[in-house]
Amino acid sequence: MSYKEALDGNKIAISISESENMDALGLSEAHLVEAMCEVARHMLALGATLLYGGDLRARGFTRLLYELVSRYRKDSVDAKNVASVINYLPWSSIIRTTPDELSSLKSDLSNTAEICLLDINGNPTELAFTKQERSSAHLHWVRSLTQMRIRTTDESMARIVLGGRTQGFLGDMPGIAEEVLISLDAQKPVYLLGGFGGCTRDILDVMGVQNPHQASPPSWPGSDRFTAFRIDNLNNGLSTAENLALAATPYVDQAVVLIIRGLLNVMKPATP
Repeated sequence: MSYKEALDGNKIAISISESENMDALGLSEAHLVEAMCEVARHMLALGATLLYGGDLRARGFTRLLYELVSRYRKDSVDAKNVASVINYLPWSSIIRTTPDELSSLKSDLSNTAEICLLDINGNPTELAFTKQERSSAHLHWVRSLTQMRIRTTDESMARIVLGGRTQGFLGDMPGIAEEVLISLDAQKPVYLLGGFGGCTRDILDVMGVQNPHQASPPSWPGSDRFTAFRIDNLNNGLSTAENLALAATPYVDQAVVLIIRGLLNVMKPATP
């Protein structure tokens, strides 16, 4: 039987990675994982398709999403929307995954999750990569990651963001910061869960959201680009007070309620 869910047919991007300052907040990586799982579980239960740009590490967030799909996926009324998670792999990720591994994983995830391999311009590809292409893939990390982030933004109706490293990144700024910036520039709804620290909280700091835990302003490259944005630019269907609550709460249940409220508000038909 098929069900019509509130978010059925909608694609939502998730941006997440470990935070360096979670210890200072009295949190651990387990809290971040729990938060992501709860957010993803509710999105899946409401019929959404989750978009994630990440690697295929055995203990990575991608694998957790696959496990969640196997437990919580519901049938969509849209017969074309059979995948509940679409994992985008940028061009340079091919050096870590063999064709046989990709083929086997795609087969295992059939009708549940989809792996979408992107070329250097961020376009879906099924190319049989040559040895030379594989050997040179590492030279295109920055470009391929940016193009992947543009692709996930273009295909999603909103982005949910939590955590994020601010050190050891490739490119002009941390990856999560680039994903948020691309989404803001595209005027897509963005939900910033600042209670778990990391780059997400830094972005809120630069946007002028008061943070009692921040002793000094963020200084990672590109952080100043967020001074052009304020809470209203999140376009996420939440009031200022609700966004401030989402920015501060470490309680995932509260965050989930706010995200769902915002998404439903965004999806309401415009009043004539």
